[in-house]
Amino acid sequence: MIKNILDALDQHNIHTTTGVPDGWLVPLIKGLSEDKRFDYIAAAREEECFGIASGIAMSGKRSMVLIQNSGFLNAIGAFTTLCQKYQTPFVCLVANRGGINDSNSYDPNKYRSFEATTRAMSLFTHPSSWEDLPTNIPKAMARSEGAGEPAFITLYEGLKS
Repeated sequence: MIKNILDALDQHNIHTTTGVPDGWLVPLIKGLSEDKRFDYIAAAREEECFGIASGIAMSGKRSMVLIQNSGFLNAIGAFTTLCQKYQTPFVCLVANRGGINDSNSYDPNKYRSFEATTRAMSLFTHPSSWEDLPTNIPKAMARSEGAGEPAFITLYEGLKS
């Protein structure tokens, strides 16, 4: 599964990624970090991810951000004053924790707040399974570049073994 995602990223010239780890995202982060085709830039906070991805977009290259839904909520200031203001196109892959496929008792509020916030901000979001990422990431990148804004893909489950 991870190999298919990496191959799709490579085929669509998305070679630089940045993120803050989440349990659901670790397999992809590990794959990106170990594959010589990609530069994975580890960030301490989600605001850094938005700065890195915006800088890459401003240089004319494609990038992808990997974060958890609560991380987006922490970084709304950076997102609105940088990504939205300067209309930087990139894909943001979000572990949308707290939905029907996540049994952790501490995650439902993250899910509700993320869903309400992205809806209120009129952000483009598209739910995806892991299996559909090789198709959905390139589509989201095309949508992002066409609209001149970040596009969010929301994972609604962890990777199945």
